[in-house]
Amino acid sequence: MTTEEILQNIYGFSELRPSQKAVIEAIETGRDVLALLPTGGGKSLCYQLPVLKAAGRALVVTPLISLMEDQVAELKRLRLKAVCIHSYLDIREKRLIYHQLQDYQFIFCSPEWLATDKARATVAQLNLTHMVIDEAHCISEWGYDFRPHYLLLHEIIKPGMQVIALTATADDKIIRDINQLLRRELLLIDKREERRNIFLSVCKSPDKLKEIESLLDTSGPTIIYFSSKKRCNEVHQLLSKRYKGMTYHADMTYEDRMSVQLAFLGDRIHYVCATSAFGMGVNKSNVRTVVHYHTPKSVLQYIQEVGRAGRDGEEAQAILLYDEEDLHLSYRLLQEEHLSESDFNLYLNGAQLTAEKMERLSILRANFPDREVLNVLRKEYHTKLAALRKMAEYGQLTACLSHQLYNGEQSCTHCEYCQGRRLFTFETFKEVHENDDRVAYIKSLFKQG
Repeated sequence: MTTEEILQNIYGFSELRPSQKAVIEAIETGRDVLALLPTGGGKSLCYQLPVLKAAGRALVVTPLISLMEDQVAELKRLRLKAVCIHSYLDIREKRLIYHQLQDYQFIFCSPEWLATDKARATVAQLNLTHMVIDEAHCISEWGYDFRPHYLLLHEIIKPGMQVIALTATADDKIIRDINQLLRRELLLIDKREERRNIFLSVCKSPDKLKEIESLLDTSGPTIIYFSSKKRCNEVHQLLSKRYKGMTYHADMTYEDRMSVQLAFLGDRIHYVCATSAFGMGVNKSNVRTVVHYHTPKSVLQYIQEVGRAGRDGEEAQAILLYDEEDLHLSYRLLQEEHLSESDFNLYLNGAQLTAEKMERLSILRANFPDREVLNVLRKEYHTKLAALRKMAEYGQLTACLSHQLYNGEQSCTHCEYCQGRRLFTFETFKEVHENDDRVAYIKSLFKQG
């Protein structure tokens, strides 16, 4: 089928967005491609259409189970053959999937699964035409830290397999890291753009809870981000006395997290108090407000998270509740999470570190000489420290906020510094009394194409 026939017959579209067209045309040249598109810019179609047109089979690496399942459910809705493999599947489910893997055109998995012997033996038997890496910035941002299996992806890429990496979040360092760690030279297609429909503001209120409560009366569907799971739960407990919402963080079960996503997507709750994992794969176009209770770790993280507002192109707002004391939490988390030179020396001398640190250091040593490992650890620490300082500058509101995020013009029409404080009145949340659609969602995952 032609591009036009695939668009019309499968997706129900008459044409591509200009940014999507540029990315797809680059992929169809056969080059390995790194595509940078804004949040909500239609990244999934950019890899799906070329795979379908080539009658190929793609291995799609994604960082979160929720992201996998969201995309698999959507592909199955389109009657396309897709499946995901993750740790929450039981042995029988995995056995059935392995047995039928040749029947699927899109196979979703995590980098951790790809590091297992079973996965490598299975993948080696598949006739894969494409390796797709969704949220590709994770290779750089997470690969050196708590998700080191991203550093092993290059071992899966075989000759003749085209690499398609996609992300909305990248700076020059991340782009270099993606090329170096995948050991490929990817053609860069940068179609990111400033989200001018999102009004940016910073609030330094001494009472963050009171500020959030005043916002929720007119905020529309809202995400409130936290760096602390404890504070996330505490604030939700206080807000839930007046508003209908839920929490989302890593300590929750898979089933509970799915329930939160479905409730939010279905407009059955007003807000979600969440840590940074929430939002990837949550294809909700009408989020009107994104609030950051704590200052995030970097401008790139902030851009990605505020980009979950206003994906329908309508007006939205992003508010940072800035407090210098919060930066101490961020600095402490950085100290706790990063691998130090001391950790590396202890490891070389046979000391028993935590299992997580042992695995991270083992993978780093497999990819770099010992002297280079130390350089990598130092560079990553200082990069993250600099990123925190840049977010502190943003929080102190001394220049155009949009310029500080996007490095564009020094004056804009959509930030508090340039336009003054704005008060938005979005549609008041109305509780929708519907049957929980988890059953329909789960059925969609097993719908035959």
